[in-house]
Amino acid sequence: MKKEEKYKRLKYIRELEKFTNRVVNFLNKENLSKEEFSNYIDKIFKNLEDIQKVYLQSEYLLTLEKFVEKVANLPNSNKNIDEIKSETLHQANRLRKLKRVKSYKKSKHRFKEE
Repeated sequence: MKKEEKYKRLKYIRELEKFTNRVVNFLNKENLSKEEFSNYIDKIFKNLEDIQKVYLQSEYLLTLEKFVEKVANLPNSNKNIDEIKSETLHQANRLRKLKRVKSYKKSKHRFKEE
C-alpha cells in the first residue's frame, strides 16, 4: 500500500509541474488572445482532473498547488491577456525560486579577509 501512495503522490506532483511548465511556455508566445488562453487551459487541465488529489506538505508543493488552481480560474477573470501574462509569469518565477531556495541564499555576511 505504501508504494501505491508514493506512486500517486509522485504522479500528482509531476502533473502539477507539467501544467505549470506548459502554461509558462504557452504564455511566452507572441500575439495571444484570451480565448486561446482559455481553450488551452481547459485542454491541459483535463489531465489534472483525472488524477486523484494527494495531501502535500512542503511549502513549495502547497504553493505549486495554489498556483495551478489560480491559473485554472484566470480565464474566468475580468483581466486582459497582458495582465494575466505578466502576473502568471511573475508568480511562476517566484515558484521556481522557491523550489531552488538553497541556491538563492545570499552570502551577505561572510567574513572578508583584507
